[in-house]
Amino acid sequence: MNKLIKGVKLRLYPNKQQQAQLWQMFGNDRRVWNLMLDMAKQRYQNNPSSHFVNEYGMNYLLKQLKQEYPYL
Repeated sequence: MNKLIKGVKLRLYPNKQQQAQLWQMFGNDRRVWNLMLDMAKQRYQNNPSSHFVNEYGMNYLLKQLKQEYPYL
């Protein structure tokens, strides 16, 4: 009989350099999320009948964001 794996617990012990890289990555993710959310809000305020930008549309906008904010 096959057993289903319900989950895996994993604990990481990053060193100082890895911790700094993780914090930088999470900060960049948060920044991108907030920028995308702000763009979606502005789009809705300018045109309430417009459709919500889906994942593919946001991926397309990400290229422009990287040019505007090269540190991302």
